[in-house]
Amino acid sequence: MTLPILLSRSEINDARWNELIAKSGQSVIYGFSWYLDIVCDNWKALVWPSTDNYQIVMPLPIKRKWNIEVVQQPLFCQYLGLFSIENLTDQQLDLFLKGLSSSFSYISAYHFNPDNSSLLQNVLHQFSKFEVRQNHTFWLSLSGSSSEIWAKYSSDRKANLKRGVRFEWVISPGEDIELLIHLFKEHHASGINGGVSDKAYTMLSDMVASLKLRDAIEVLYAQIGGTVHAGVLFVRTGNKVIFLFNAADEIGRRGNARTILLDHYFQSNSERPITFDFESPQLKSIASFYKSFGADPIPYFSVRKNDLPFPLKQIQNWRVRKLINTIEAPSEDSSQI
Repeated sequence: MTLPILLSRSEINDARWNELIAKSGQSVIYGFSWYLDIVCDNWKALVWPSTDNYQIVMPLPIKRKWNIEVVQQPLFCQYLGLFSIENLTDQQLDLFLKGLSSSFSYISAYHFNPDNSSLLQNVLHQFSKFEVRQNHTFWLSLSGSSSEIWAKYSSDRKANLKRGVRFEWVISPGEDIELLIHLFKEHHASGINGGVSDKAYTMLSDMVASLKLRDAIEVLYAQIGGTVHAGVLFVRTGNKVIFLFNAADEIGRRGNARTILLDHYFQSNSERPITFDFESPQLKSIASFYKSFGADPIPYFSVRKNDLPFPLKQIQNWRVRKLINTIEAPSEDSSQI
């Protein structure tokens, strides 16, 4: 098998690329070129078998640090990994991992999509320079009836749903993402470790504008007396829906507004071949909230690599350890950007 080829962004044929992403077994919104252009400062890709014939691709988000190119998973992009039309083999995955490792001395974090997980378990142990972590997201199938979906909720979720109903929430679709961003700024941003940059909000607004053009987004708000107290943002592509962003004020949290909004979406889309991805952060409290809807934990792998020269390697390892030790988990029904 020939080695995959590393292409710069300018060398990638968008039409060819997006056709493969759309038809691939791993298809997800994160992989499309126009989406990567929004969430990445820059990106490259490993492609196979040639520059004019994409059968397997691996997008690589790039940042420039210490005058070198670093692979770093961007915001609003839970996972990437390998996308292919045909089933992948161990040998193909092995060559792509070798291409990734040989091309970059520092990988801050790179997340592989869940469809790569079974093969990665067979191959990753061969790459001693990779620090490997298994993460989980939560997927909920909406193919069942409304009653079947509801029956999978935990007893606590059912109780909170009943409490929320008493608030007599009015649910309405929204066009203005700025209202949802405002709710997040006012009621969530201060709890995010390290804060939230203005660039993140701009990125979200740009992303929503692009998703609207492709009819790939749905925003729902929960209000009482004409005042909005919570909102959710869903992204659709094919048969996958991603719970990308949400926020609620104190009344919204007390009234279980996001539980009401999620349940409304699930019931409205029941008996459809949809897989709903909660896009769960690696926090037990939030994972517990998503699991309470009957969602299944789905593993996916992330890798990190630090092969920087002295003293950058030691300094960066210390910074990573410090960051891990200072992260504080937010409350259960919370959000982060």
